[in-house]
Amino acid sequence: MRIERGPRIQSTVPRREAQTASGESDFANAVANEPQPAPTTSAAPSSAVEGLFALQEISDELTGRRRAAARGNALLDRLEDLRIALLSGTLPRGQLAQLRELAREHGPSVDDPKLASLLNDIELRVAVELAKLDQLG
Repeated sequence: MRIERGPRIQSTVPRREAQTASGESDFANAVANEPQPAPTTSAAPSSAVEGLFALQEISDELTGRRRAAARGNALLDRLEDLRIALLSGTLPRGQLAQLRELAREHGPSVDDPKLASLLNDIELRVAVELAKLDQLG
């Protein structure tokens, strides 16, 4: 089988347009003939952007519930740690300090009456346990 060479492929390079005698290109001449834009005025605020800012200011009800539930779970976890420590006969001061700190913090307000009642019961139990430990120590 014989391979023959075909015609050479030459790359095409676009030619630059000749400049005018004064050194300016056709584009510069075309732009120079265009009318100037009108001066800008102050922009009015967008109502869509204002709506987004208004949405950011609204507190999310679910976020408050999640924070309250997380605080309740943290209190229950510290109470469980306290119970295990008392059953084993040791009471680390660090655990007691964590429980006191959590008890001092004010939790987020919750609109759900059942959740609020449950959190109040947990906080009451924490207060009772801390009072019992204060009498012992």
